[in-house]
Amino acid sequence: MAETPRHQGAIISSGVLLGTGLGGFIDGILLHQLLQWHNMLSSRLPPTDLVAMKVNMFWDGLFHAFTWLVTAIGIGLLWRAGQRPEVPWSTRTFVGSLSIGWGAFNLVEGLIDHHLLGIHHVHPGAGQLAWDVGFLLFGALLVVVGWVLVRAGREDTRPRGLAVPSAPPKPLVPRRA
Repeated sequence: MAETPRHQGAIISSGVLLGTGLGGFIDGILLHQLLQWHNMLSSRLPPTDLVAMKVNMFWDGLFHAFTWLVTAIGIGLLWRAGQRPEVPWSTRTFVGSLSIGWGAFNLVEGLIDHHLLGIHHVHPGAGQLAWDVGFLLFGALLVVVGWVLVRAGREDTRPRGLAVPSAPPKPLVPRRA
């Protein structure tokens, strides 16, 4: 029997998008809503009155809509990958891809919003640079760990749906007394 080509790309792309969206949700839920450390525009428009809070809430909503859309696209790609028998179902590859996506989210969002545009910081005030750099370092660590896991997942060679079929079940026959 000929070796069926394996395509990890489908599981990697879905995992990266899911990781990006879920990383954004963790940021938005934990840092924006639960800890209330910042909002999307809190460095440019501090939420000190009702109007500023509403503007920040609107931009936080756009941010959450974006993370929801990225997550939904990742789920769609994962669904399509699950229907393809040549896509190996590898936990290491998928978890590594999730980690890469979350780390990439932290790196891109941290570089653009915290450093280039300065529209908000992870935890404004004393030590905000340390928090912002820590956010970037955590993102870089997630990307490295994800890359290691994806590389290790190359060893997971058994594609789904191509296993040797087992024997059909034996029919149930009543015993004679």
